[in-house]
Amino acid sequence: MGTQKLLIAIDGPAGVGKSSAGKAVALKYGLSFLSTGEMYRCLGWKALQLGLPLDDDERVCAAAKAINWGFERLPDSSLKILIDGVYLGDKLLADDIGQAASKTSALPKARAVITEKQKQMALEGGLVMEGRDIGTIIAPFAKVKIYLTATAEVRAERRVLQLKEKGQSANYDELLASIKARDERDSNRKTAPLKPAADAVIIDTSALNLERVILKITELVDERSL
Repeated sequence: MGTQKLLIAIDGPAGVGKSSAGKAVALKYGLSFLSTGEMYRCLGWKALQLGLPLDDDERVCAAAKAINWGFERLPDSSLKILIDGVYLGDKLLADDIGQAASKTSALPKARAVITEKQKQMALEGGLVMEGRDIGTIIAPFAKVKIYLTATAEVRAERRVLQLKEKGQSANYDELLASIKARDERDSNRKTAPLKPAADAVIIDTSALNLERVILKITELVDERSL
C-alpha cells in the first residue's frame, strides 16, 4: 500500500482523542501528524502577547501574516510547531490561550491566513491532519475523513486527567463550562463551523478506549487506501 502521500483528515471538538489517535495512526503508516488547532493556539498566543483585541480581525490578520512558521518532525510522528522560531509546547494548553484561539479562529480574515498555510501542507500529503475543518475546508479531497465525537462531560473528565498528569491544577466544572461554550462558538461561527464532512465516518469515543479508536481508524484507512 502506497501511503507516502496519503492524507487522513480527523475532525471533531476538543477532548475526543484526535491527537492521541492521530499520532498513533501517523506512526503506523509512516506519516507526519499535524494538529492544526495548535496553529490557531499559536495565533491566540501571539494575539495575547501583542495585547490585541481578540475580535479585531484586521489587527489579528496582520499578526497572522507576520508569523514565521517552522515544523520539525518528532519521533512520535507529530510535527513540532515553532512560531517565529519559538517552541511553546505545553504553554499552548493553557485555557486562556484555548479561548483566545477559539475567538481569533472565528475571524474570517485572520482564519484565511492560517487556512491557506494548512491547505498548502495538505496538498503535499504524507499527513494525518486533525482539527475542526479538515474534511470540510482544508482537504475535502482526502480519501479518509473521520469525525470523532464524545459527550462534553467525558471530554471534561479527560481534560482534568491530562492537566493533572502535567502537574497543572484543574477544575472539572470550569472545564465543562469552557468546553460547552467553545463547542457552541465553534459550531455556530459563520466561517468554517465545526461539523462533520458529508462523507466523513463518525466515531463516538465516549465509551471507547484509545486502542479501539485507533483500530477503527486503521481499518478505515486500509479499506480506503488500497
